[in-house]
Amino acid sequence: MKRMAQKLRRLSRRPEARHVGILTSGSIVAQVMLLATTPWLSRLFAPDSFGLFSLMLSISTIGGAVGGLCYEVAVILPRSRLAALSLYRLAFFLSLIVPCLVTGLLALVQHLFPALLGRTLTADFYFYCLAATALTTQINVLCYGHSRAGHYGPISVNKITQTLLPAAAQIGLAYLGMAADGLMLGRVLGLLGSEVWLSRKLQNPYRLRDMTQARLAPMIAAGKTYKDFLLQVPRQFLVRGATMLPAALLLGSYGPTVAGLYFFAQRLIERPGMLLGDSLTRVPMKQFAIRVHDRKLLTRAALLYTLAVGTPVILGVAVLALVAHPLFHFVFGARWEPAASYAVVLAGWAAIRLTSLPMATLTTVLRVQKMSFWVDALFSARVMVIPLMAAHHFSALAAVAAFCGLSVIYHLVIVAIGLFAALRYDRGLAPDPTSFARTGESYG
Repeated sequence: MKRMAQKLRRLSRRPEARHVGILTSGSIVAQVMLLATTPWLSRLFAPDSFGLFSLMLSISTIGGAVGGLCYEVAVILPRSRLAALSLYRLAFFLSLIVPCLVTGLLALVQHLFPALLGRTLTADFYFYCLAATALTTQINVLCYGHSRAGHYGPISVNKITQTLLPAAAQIGLAYLGMAADGLMLGRVLGLLGSEVWLSRKLQNPYRLRDMTQARLAPMIAAGKTYKDFLLQVPRQFLVRGATMLPAALLLGSYGPTVAGLYFFAQRLIERPGMLLGDSLTRVPMKQFAIRVHDRKLLTRAALLYTLAVGTPVILGVAVLALVAHPLFHFVFGARWEPAASYAVVLAGWAAIRLTSLPMATLTTVLRVQKMSFWVDALFSARVMVIPLMAAHHFSALAAVAAFCGLSVIYHLVIVAIGLFAALRYDRGLAPDPTSFARTGESYG
């Protein structure tokens, strides 16, 4: 135990630990902002308004994760500065095209299965989805440009602006008399403000004004070199879909009020989890990539990251389970207290997911995406447990608990894949003792 404590102290003094601290501090402030604005929003908007907003946010989050066809994730990996810049520009240009396809796909699904969501979507709704998807994608790309340069301060502040600016816009629009549309338009305006601020902090040649100098040939060449990252697109669809689609399925299966209560709990649990998850993915992935480049062992470093992440997260879930119901009743009002039960269930799932993230990044760093993709494809069907249980007259809480239980199993399988890949990589670095013995005999 003493040796483990010493290793954790050494880890805390490393540059990557400082980077995690910068990103995590932004996540903590963003969480404070979220907690400060949510009681205000809960008194301005009814649960059914949040239910419709949850559908728009689900689509834009899923679409934003694949809007750059995941080439932005590869920006921090190449040793070549030119290749990284070409990937960055390629991802940004794709962010102008792919969100249109995502919104078109939503319209097609609504046309073919009008009863799936339990309501008809308006033209304004499609506009909000398109704008939010494009802005989410571009913010992701800009953040990876900052990561490539090692500038984590702007990314940390961006976490705060992505929480504060949409909330401020939503509150203002509520006082102007807008209901669900106020939540959606406020989200778009807040993301636009975040992107403007983030783009101002970029340095040459990652500035938006430098996009005019981009040439097509280097972008195509970089895309072909890192074409295995296209496997991340269906994987992100599956992973993000499994995270965000439950609210949409609850909307169709149990109605807007239940969807709103679930989304309200998810907003308080999953949103901070996404902010922390960005910190706990971006920095370890870069550091693990450096270790691979320097041919250093991976398994021990990944396990230390996992231990350092998991301990405070799991303790936080235990505290939340004890105080959730009185806290929701006091802070948000009696009509939001049923959301506390969803929050406890979601927090248990979020704790496992966050703890698994350092190990999960190894599937990208060691480029074993094909293996993890098939696991994602297998477990993506877990979202269908919600309409299935609704058809058999189970409660919404039971359906959510079943979904979260299947999700925990999924994350444990992904951890196993990352651990297996790391062990195999470490074995490949170890010298062959028989080869050394033979060499010694030949020169003896």
